[in-house]
Amino acid sequence: MFESFHPVLTDDKSYPKYIQLRDQLEEHIKSNSIQPGEQLPDIVSMCKIAGLSNRSVERAYIMLINDGICFRRPKKGTFVRGEAPVRNGSKPRICAIFDPCDPMRFEKDVINGRIYTGIQREAHRADIDLLILSERSMPTYLGNSGFDFVGVIMLSWYNLAEALRVVSKYPDVKFLFLNYHLPGFEEMPANACGIFNDDFAGGFEATDYLIGRKRRNLCAITVKLADDNYERRIEGFLQATKLNGIELDESRAVHRWLHHVPQQDEQFAIGRELLQKALEENPALDGVFCTNDLLAAGVAAALDKLHLRPKIEVVGYDNLLPYLSANGQFSTVAINLELIGERAIKQLISANAAGVPRIVNVAPRLMPRYWTEPRPAAQPQ
Repeated sequence: MFESFHPVLTDDKSYPKYIQLRDQLEEHIKSNSIQPGEQLPDIVSMCKIAGLSNRSVERAYIMLINDGICFRRPKKGTFVRGEAPVRNGSKPRICAIFDPCDPMRFEKDVINGRIYTGIQREAHRADIDLLILSERSMPTYLGNSGFDFVGVIMLSWYNLAEALRVVSKYPDVKFLFLNYHLPGFEEMPANACGIFNDDFAGGFEATDYLIGRKRRNLCAITVKLADDNYERRIEGFLQATKLNGIELDESRAVHRWLHHVPQQDEQFAIGRELLQKALEENPALDGVFCTNDLLAAGVAAALDKLHLRPKIEVVGYDNLLPYLSANGQFSTVAINLELIGERAIKQLISANAAGVPRIVNVAPRLMPRYWTEPRPAAQPQ
């Protein structure tokens, strides 16, 4: 039904072309009585039809999704919204993936993209369709009697107050928050649950590993975040030292970057800077725990430059970019993001949901890597 769609777009700066495309698509759908479930042309095809860039077409489609005119099935395409057909005498089961702004953004994210891989894998096993919703489109779908909603997975959200507002608005819907824990989450309404990486356990295991490697003069390096994941890693670090009989002065042993929430490309340099402070505080330093691998890579590079790698061992966290720890030759704590996604679907469809705790922590995995002294360059004959 879109073979006859030929948009006419004008160069009006007050009326962007992607909005013109969105409006003309809506008019085409309504004037041609296009049936629910009809698929829109894919992004590349629509680029050719409209003479626009991928980004402009994507923005037009996002607006149609946000306004409840269309819906999107990941990896399948964008479709005209309507009552879902009954399959085998029952309604199709739907799990909504929530993104507050851009329903296409999360798939490109290094963290949420991997969580979504686990969600998609388990949803396929359970015969559950996935829809990606924004706050604007959520009322349209949650009120659609043609779907059997198992719940809403909150992959991306603003802050705790905004999340509370959304959850409170739909008290009969199950909301499942993943990976990022914010202080006060435990006070959320009963229809909000969480599956988080066990950051305390990861920090504890990393520190216990260093101590098992005969490192006793330890420090931790971290940066400020909006959530409290890194602080939980620091708590694990402090608890491990305490239980191993190592007395630390937190104000001298934990080095925090507090100036602002840093961008990724800043953290390598921050790692180097905080290492210098740590060495000034404790010249006998022999072990460093970093709350992410970018910081650890900066620390490792600085230690290489100072020729201190044989003396000081480094452990990072996340393993989001495996080459960092592999090339930097430092151990890291790997988050099982795919498993977090799989657990999310299992928890939402659990027949015994009342017996499932509101917060489930998924254990990370320590990945030891050992530094080896580089061989001297061969001398010319």
